[in-house]
Amino acid sequence: MIRTDTIEPQNENKTVEEEKTDSEVADGATDEETKELKEREYSHPVYKQIAFLNGKINSYSKAELIKNLKMLKLDTDGSRSVLAKRLKTFYKKTMLNVSGIQEQNGSSKIRILFDFYVIIDYEATCELLRNSDFKQEIIEFPAVLLNCQKGEVQDEFRSYCRPVLNPLLTEFCTELTGITQNDVDTAPLFTEVLTSFEEWLQKKKLGTKYSFAIVTDGPWDMGHFLKSQCALSNIEFPTYCKYWINIRKTFSNFYNTGKLPLSTMIQLIGREFQGRAHSGLDDARNIAFIVQRLLKDGARIIFNEKLVEGNARRRDDGNPFFSAPVHNTEFKAIQGKFRPNFPQRKSSKI
Repeated sequence: MIRTDTIEPQNENKTVEEEKTDSEVADGATDEETKELKEREYSHPVYKQIAFLNGKINSYSKAELIKNLKMLKLDTDGSRSVLAKRLKTFYKKTMLNVSGIQEQNGSSKIRILFDFYVIIDYEATCELLRNSDFKQEIIEFPAVLLNCQKGEVQDEFRSYCRPVLNPLLTEFCTELTGITQNDVDTAPLFTEVLTSFEEWLQKKKLGTKYSFAIVTDGPWDMGHFLKSQCALSNIEFPTYCKYWINIRKTFSNFYNTGKLPLSTMIQLIGREFQGRAHSGLDDARNIAFIVQRLLKDGARIIFNEKLVEGNARRRDDGNPFFSAPVHNTEFKAIQGKFRPNFPQRKSSKI
């Protein structure tokens, strides 16, 4: 995905604490897990044991973490923070199960709350030098379909889009994305591609038989590119895209890292970036790798951002916010009721 200088500051300047939702904080960052357990004053002594064990794991070197994970026959790929979180999650779950109790915050009862994730990473027209008069248009519309229960990629969608305002791609845009002039000249208009995409969703019975959530790397795809494109194309913003999962927030809060670009997140989970950066489909595939890793490590991957209706709020530096946070209480309220994404109400506690 291509980001302009006017867009990037939103993610770079915002602190992790500002971005955390109630549900994400419940999953725990490394520096807060012990504090959270103490503050809650859990009555069962197992929580003191978990807190003590968390402190011990925090002191482990990467080699010690790998040794312990191997003994437990768990994956050993990833950075030290990823490995520590994996080991803590295993022991916490095991100790609670042995004690015959559930977490008091309920976050361990159900972690997979969607049937499918639809991972999207748009590419758009761009210039080397930022120009406030230059309006970006989506030129690649990719999607990767990931089965949440199985943790497997089941299908992909991809189409180029023909830009209208700036039909000739800049040399910079082609070099960055790999998208050629012929690719867009022979492509359908965005409105036609969106129709094809929605037919693809319907064919997969998403929103009718199966629940699903849009997953992105940051707020820009939905909050900026799609919102602007819909305005340019004079069509309504798709309702099922009004809430989405910003995987950067989920990754940052679960593994207690700062906000990181896609390439760094891939490195931290022990993988190499596959394909070409700024190819929308390749980016989406790599985001899928991150989602798979988070699912395996026990993260709750739920809506954490939503569309800012009307004109975007402005930061102190004049740059806009392209999303608003979705807190746990709001997710509880819409779960099972937001029909574009939930075909029927699910009676599950989160």
